[in-house]
Amino acid sequence: MRIRTITVGACEADVPRAALVARTARQRLEDAGYTVQTLRLALDTTGTNRCADLATVLRGAETLALDAGFDYVSIGRVANDRLPLLAEALAATDAVFASARIAGRDGKTDPAAVTAAAQVITTLASATPGGFGNLRFAALASVAPGSPFFPASYHSGGEPWLAIGPEAAALAVEAAHEAAGEDAAQSVAARTQRFAQHLTARIEAHDLRIRAALKAVTDDIYVAGCDWSLAPHPDAPCSIGAAIERVSGAPFGEPGTLATIRACTDAIRAARVILIGFSGVMLPVLEDAVLAQRNAEGRYVWRDLLTFSAVCGTGLDTIPLPGDTPVESIAGMLAEVAALAGALRKPLTARLMPIPGLRAGDMTAFDFPYFVNTRIMAP
Repeated sequence: MRIRTITVGACEADVPRAALVARTARQRLEDAGYTVQTLRLALDTTGTNRCADLATVLRGAETLALDAGFDYVSIGRVANDRLPLLAEALAATDAVFASARIAGRDGKTDPAAVTAAAQVITTLASATPGGFGNLRFAALASVAPGSPFFPASYHSGGEPWLAIGPEAAALAVEAAHEAAGEDAAQSVAARTQRFAQHLTARIEAHDLRIRAALKAVTDDIYVAGCDWSLAPHPDAPCSIGAAIERVSGAPFGEPGTLATIRACTDAIRAARVILIGFSGVMLPVLEDAVLAQRNAEGRYVWRDLLTFSAVCGTGLDTIPLPGDTPVESIAGMLAEVAALAGALRKPLTARLMPIPGLRAGDMTAFDFPYFVNTRIMAP
């Protein structure tokens, strides 16, 4: 299992100290046998000069983060009145992530934010090559600060913190293979139960190992822990879709999928660990080999993913849409994510990616190592 990110949240004055701690944490985790892919900064931009050009603010945040040794920086939730400027500002940077709050933690949807976020998505699609800029923007519903995963991560002020984002889908793949191999004649219910037990045990073991490695930095920063959401990777050994299919015995999207996803989430929450972030299952269409393949086969639509979000993790993630998707349709999708998050009082996000020039059914053509090309989904 790899570590996708060591993320620290900090105010500007604390960035040098937080960067030093992040580098130390990386060394300790690598000494413990983990591969750490990125260091990320969730920068609190509260109090930023609101008279300043937003692109200038974002470029300043990017320079601050890169100079400190971080790979990416999130400026967190952008106020509604500045969202109309965000697409142009993001397009002027390469390593900056941002978000909009379309529903608060009280469950109430913000209609103005929904409309503004939909416009950001539409504008980013045309303002960045291949619509790729939307990888760095998400609409957040009921999301708390402190998640290690971008674009959802944000810092809300106060003392710095450190959180770990593992690629934990690899643990689900291991657990699925182990459960399936124990008894070839076992029922789906028995296999699911064994899978959940194995997954819980793996999470607990790695959590202990990671916390032991990070003892060296706990005096310098608050270590929140790991978000054990089952984050996938395009490689098959890290595919959450592959794990789900191995347990359910059916292609992703077919009956049995939701029940298996629920078992995954239950296994995470049964683990004797401190739960932070989403603590569920991530289903990014463009970042998982099996999810991309099943989408290309037409086995599910985005509304299925939203249904699965009721029992899993992050909502609608890296959803490839036609380039001419009306802004009203995008706003409607965001409103549904916000409604579900509010009804269930759970964190959900939407990262939608209209691709200029492509229509529903066309294949994407991304040249990006963390994406798997698939068909454009109908809005």
